[in-house]
Amino acid sequence: MYPFPIVPQAVPPAAPPPRPTPRDADPMAAVAGNATMLGVGYMLMRRPVLAAVALCGTGFLTWSAAVQTENPLWRYLLPVWGLAMIAHAWWLTRRVLPSPLVDPSDAVRRLRFFAGTAAALVLLSLGWFRIDAWWIVHDAEGAQAAGDCGGAVAALDDLDAVHRVAFGPIALRAEEEREACGILLAALGEEPGEAAEGVGEYMEHPGALWDGAGVERASLLLAAAAEGAVLDLVDVENAFAQLEAVLRETPGQAGAVREVAEAFVADLAGMPVCKGYAGDEWIAAQDWDAAELTGPVADGADLVPARVLGCAQERAEEGDGEGAVVLFREFLAEYPEHELAGEAADGVLASGTYCADPVAYAGAPAYSGRGPHPMQIVGGGWGAGGRGFPDSWLGTSADGTELAVCVDAEVGEFQEFCRYSGSSGTVDVWFFAHLFTIKAYELRTGELVADYTREIGDACPDTMDNTFETVYLSWSGSSMSLASEFTDADFRGMFSGIVGA
Repeated sequence: MYPFPIVPQAVPPAAPPPRPTPRDADPMAAVAGNATMLGVGYMLMRRPVLAAVALCGTGFLTWSAAVQTENPLWRYLLPVWGLAMIAHAWWLTRRVLPSPLVDPSDAVRRLRFFAGTAAALVLLSLGWFRIDAWWIVHDAEGAQAAGDCGGAVAALDDLDAVHRVAFGPIALRAEEEREACGILLAALGEEPGEAAEGVGEYMEHPGALWDGAGVERASLLLAAAAEGAVLDLVDVENAFAQLEAVLRETPGQAGAVREVAEAFVADLAGMPVCKGYAGDEWIAAQDWDAAELTGPVADGADLVPARVLGCAQERAEEGDGEGAVVLFREFLAEYPEHELAGEAADGVLASGTYCADPVAYAGAPAYSGRGPHPMQIVGGGWGAGGRGFPDSWLGTSADGTELAVCVDAEVGEFQEFCRYSGSSGTVDVWFFAHLFTIKAYELRTGELVADYTREIGDACPDTMDNTFETVYLSWSGSSMSLASEFTDADFRGMFSGIVGA
């Protein structure tokens, strides 16, 4: 049929499609890989140098963020670095079309799954460590707020470099709180004075969270105040100022404030009486309104009079008569009906100051009715001892004394001139009477009930033996002037009228 034979032509096979270069990676896998910030995307793109640079950069920024948590620059640079790697991966693969997921080898899907899983694990780890850091600090704050700084520090010890990278701000807060707790724990190991100072430093620290620190500081100040032989009123004042500040700023600590005030009032009872009295005196000068402070003081008020009297008696025993009589008189003025008022009145009568400022003792018997009216001679240097007074004339205590009698003596009228001769020659003597001024006060009321003078003394005794009881004696050559001696009977006789014997 054909004029020439037809020979089949060999058709050359079609050229295979060009194989992708080693750098042509799936864009989605590359971007997800670089999102790990570990250079995974670069490794998928077979760019080892960039992968190494990525790892080194991430490592440096991570290390910087861990060791310089207080510098926010590293915390900002780290995510910027990650975003830069993501953008760079996109840029490098922008001309490569994503491969379809339907692939006989499933290679692309596996790469995407691998890169996506790695990125997700990085993000989940970051989130987990952020939550863990927050939880650790939350527990530590709760412990510190409850006053358990030891527990707070133990909890914060669980924070590590990863937490600092993942959640820098809360790690910084944790460091503040750790520092504050360190100050408090160190302070509580010191003596009360130094401890109070340390607790004050803790309270000013920005990481301090314990509301009970003010109460603790006040308690330590009061303990420091009681350490010495004398109560340190400066520390006491600072302590109660702190308690008042606590009541204003943290009302929830009102119960603790009352406990500290109660403990201080109770401690006063166990102190030496004058030391305790100093605390009572300071408290009496305060004008608190808070029931947490006034309540304990009122509860302990029954013990105050005994400390006032005890301190007065202690001062008297130590020779501080002036200080003692001030307290005896204070007792009678503040607690005239107290069962110990008689002892305070005895103290005033024995002090020699009654006549300068007569005081009333309501427990003394009234000066009325028939005598004898028991008296005590107080002041002027004169006493009833050894002069033969009947017991019924003298009161031995304020509870049995009706009259407090003040006696003063001076030179009275001229009596007589006498001349004495002896082996050493002749002596001319002028005799004068003793002039006594007597004032009697009713002890029950402190009112003057008698005021009179008497002159006594026997002039010109038979002999002069150079021993005289006299208020006046003057010697000049062979002449002498003196107030005449008197007998015990003469002395007793001056009081018979007021005693009513």
